[in-house]
Amino acid sequence: MFEKVFSQNAFPLWTALAAVAASLSALFAAVYTFLTFRLVRMQDEPKVVVFVRNDPDRQTILMITVKNIGGDVATDVRFTPSRPIPRSAFGLSVESAKPAEIMSDGPLVEGIPVLGPGDSRDITWGQFAGLMKAVGNEPIEIRYYYRHGHRHLRGSSKLEVLSFTGTDASENPEAVIAENVKKLAKSAETIASELAAVRQSIRR
Repeated sequence: MFEKVFSQNAFPLWTALAAVAASLSALFAAVYTFLTFRLVRMQDEPKVVVFVRNDPDRQTILMITVKNIGGDVATDVRFTPSRPIPRSAFGLSVESAKPAEIMSDGPLVEGIPVLGPGDSRDITWGQFAGLMKAVGNEPIEIRYYYRHGHRHLRGSSKLEVLSFTGTDASENPEAVIAENVKKLAKSAETIASELAAVRQSIRR
């Protein structure tokens, strides 16, 4: 049996199997090299994201944030929304909210020439009720384009308000404390000026 397996006629079969194995090995090596290159390149290129978030210091305010979470500089960042983006949409109830303006300047309109790694642009958008009146339930689709050297990159996101329904809009305790300290300092200045006036009147 062994003589049959290792006979002269069996050598072409083993040669073919060896060739196939070598080809598969070369293919796997090429795929691995390509994926490693892509991973390294992705770590060294910019990654621009756009999202809506609560302002941590003004809990009733929603912000639009443009941020580069990648590892290199993004240049010539441009934005194309599916419809006009409202701004200054303030109001604590939909009924009482004033009509919002249309965003006519700022990063989302004029673009961002340079956005470094970890850098961001934070835009005050408005309050929940005012934005619900201006935007509604349907999000604004926004596409953006930017460059990394000679390469052109792109991304897309949604500016939406509906998911913030029922979220905590209470004031940040640190902001409340800071505001109260300001009020106390102002009261102290008023009392000090009144005492000074009383002293002057007594001296007269």
